Amino acid sequence: MNSNISAIIVAKDNPPHIFETINSIKDFVSEIIIVDIGISKELKSKLRQNSINQLIEVNENITHVELIREKTKQYTKYNYLLFLDPDEIVPEKLIHLLKKEVANYDYFSIPRKNIIFNKWIENSRWWPDYQIRLFKKDKVNWPTEIHKQPLTSGKEFKVPVSEDLAITHYNYKNIDEYFSKFTRYAKAEAYNSQHLTLNETIKKSVSEFISRYFANNGYKDGMHGFTLAIFQMFYPLLVYFYFWETKKYIEKDEASLPIKSQQFFKQGFIEINHWLINKKIINKIKSVKTKIINYLLK
Repeated sequence: MNSNISAIIVAKDNPPHIFETINSIKDFVSEIIIVDIGISKELKSKLRQNSINQLIEVNENITHVELIREKTKQYTKYNYLLFLDPDEIVPEKLIHLLKKEVANYDYFSIPRKNIIFNKWIENSRWWPDYQIRLFKKDKVNWPTEIHKQPLTSGKEFKVPVSEDLAITHYNYKNIDEYFSKFTRYAKAEAYNSQHLTLNETIKKSVSEFISRYFANNGYKDGMHGFTLAIFQMFYPLLVYFYFWETKKYIEKDEASLPIKSQQFFKQGFIEINHWLINKKIINKIKSVKTKIINYLLK
């Protein structure tokens, strides 16, 4: 057991992998602090049965973990912190590496293996999905914006891209869970946004699909890659629609919406054609025809 590492796990509801998370690190850290933002009574009782766990209740409406990550430092005793989600499991080989290197670095960037709909997603920008998880308390500061990376200082150790050195992340078990988090995250982002435009949202939405499915080889993940690229394409639009809701459903430029819809599909069509050629997904004859079509569209 390492005498100078505090682990922090922020948990809500009844996460099914939380005891796997705890067991994967119990011989690596000196204390495990479970920050309770609304977990079930049954789970609280089970967590208290293990003396290494400390349960801290936070009676606030926490829509996303970034709102509270920086605050949770106050509950820790030690200089090094290990932040984990209750659906993340640290493999033994990674533990050995971290034990060896922890005293020599200020923070560690660690690859994360995302399991979505029962499959490891190896492309689509879901891998290697580097996350800062182990760090000195004063070298990493967490912003409150959703899905923002922390501000860092000091010396970084970047763990090599390897499956056996990656945290296993049981991200979404089914589509219902995906959309439950999807809408919660979109609302939080929209309500904390000061200014969004439909033009920029359209560009971002198309870019999400193209970059994930084509540029980052999502098509190699089969139906999983296609589904996730479509879902992620819709996310910026949902954020914008919730933002529009906060503005009492008023749109200043409604007359231009038909043109904006044309731009959405035209931009996507041109970019998809580009990547069909670039990735050699279509044959040479179709590539020539596709180049001509793109030339005419532009």
